[in-house]
Amino acid sequence: MTHCLDRLSQRHIYIAAILLSLLLSIIGFNHGLFPNINVDGVLYLRCAAAYNQNGLKAAMQIYPWPFYSIVIAYLHQLGFDYITAGHLLNTILQAWVVYFFIRIVFHFNPNPRVGLWALLCILCYSTFNAQRTMLLRDFGYWAFYLSAFWTLLSFLRTGKQHYLWLFGISILLAALFRIEGVLIAASASVLFFCMPGWSLYARCRNSLIMAWPFWVGAALFLVIGEHNLYGGGRLHDIYNGITQGVATLLKNQRKAVDLMANAMQPDYLFFNAEKMYFSMIIGFFVYKLVISTQVVYSGLAVYALAKKALILTRREKIIWYGLMGVQVILLFIFLMNQLFLTNRYVLALSLLILLWAPFGIDRLYQKAWASSRKWRLSFTTAVTCFFIFSGLFSFVHIGASKQYLYDAVGWLQKHTGENDRIAVNESVMLYQVKGAIPTWNEDFLRSETANCQFSPYRYVVIKIHHTNPWARCTNLTLLKSFHNDRRDTLNIYTVVRKD
Repeated sequence: MTHCLDRLSQRHIYIAAILLSLLLSIIGFNHGLFPNINVDGVLYLRCAAAYNQNGLKAAMQIYPWPFYSIVIAYLHQLGFDYITAGHLLNTILQAWVVYFFIRIVFHFNPNPRVGLWALLCILCYSTFNAQRTMLLRDFGYWAFYLSAFWTLLSFLRTGKQHYLWLFGISILLAALFRIEGVLIAASASVLFFCMPGWSLYARCRNSLIMAWPFWVGAALFLVIGEHNLYGGGRLHDIYNGITQGVATLLKNQRKAVDLMANAMQPDYLFFNAEKMYFSMIIGFFVYKLVISTQVVYSGLAVYALAKKALILTRREKIIWYGLMGVQVILLFIFLMNQLFLTNRYVLALSLLILLWAPFGIDRLYQKAWASSRKWRLSFTTAVTCFFIFSGLFSFVHIGASKQYLYDAVGWLQKHTGENDRIAVNESVMLYQVKGAIPTWNEDFLRSETANCQFSPYRYVVIKIHHTNPWARCTNLTLLKSFHNDRRDTLNIYTVVRKD
């Protein structure tokens, strides 16, 4: 095994990583256990169609941060349908993530063996692979976030200022996919201002240069004016977060604490609802971070950190740990406000933690190969089994089957015409059947408007979650019903017209 690893080179690792990433993306796109479009994806595709049809203003009315959708719109103009264009863009961005993940690892250790561990870690990272099946703008954010991180590390090592200019471009592109990139850019500038061993002039110069696109953007914003930029998109989210964030946070915290206090037995006065609230928030955050990073990878990262398998300079520690700290603060504030986190929200932070895992594996490899044959065999078996299991688990669907939704879509595509008006209460179904139709807002059913007024429609399609608020409508006749083993149901009705 050692001889085989010695024959690898960085070029081999990069080529293999990109090709295997492309293969995993193709598998994800065609994987029958997952839908090829998600709820957020519907929003982005509708935004892309609106941009092609009526320009930027129409796109921003559907979604106020439309860069991801605009790129999809231009790919559509090359001849791809919108869904394929979205997945093609994601495929490129996913390969970009894989490439820069490995490149950052090589930045610290150019040994091809360590690069091989990095390749296996990122390609078998099930949290990331599970996202490959969906249309998410987050891929662009992760890709350019990692490339921006690499440029900062390269500048700290070489001192060449063109890396700071490249950082500005990378983090600008990351911000165009997700607005959090603006906060990361501002935080990185502050961290650079705190770097030890630099003169005050060098700190100010570097901090200003690295965020140059945002100074240009701010100038344009002031010159052109907010109105001409269609309200500034999601820039207001940052403004509102700064001006009203603390008040909103405290208000939501008070509501949650009061609900917990009311649920407790009044006799148990030794319980402190506020302490319990914060304990639950912190516990859930740590749990979500470990699950997103994966338990084994988290353990390897901790092991690498404890054994000093990766040696960082003081400046590298400031930028690495500082960016991790910023991510923790942003996620924690979001969690306290919304009381939920998904794996993809945590994934940017998880990727920074995952970067330690290859060094942890390599330290174990070195110890195993310095020991007896039994330990070498045990290490090889354990690593092989883990990566095979983790890679396969990425595309294993756990939960109720969604085949009934595919069957319903197929039935509707076969039995309905282009001019048939269809009302649907599930956005993915509506898009798959009719695409980005002009009457989208009218054809999307909402339970709070269940008034049984269906005269403009020929069919009504209802996905039943818990209750069916339209069950009382006497002007609906059931045509077809689809369900899975968990009794999730989708009913297709025809509208009865009274002459």
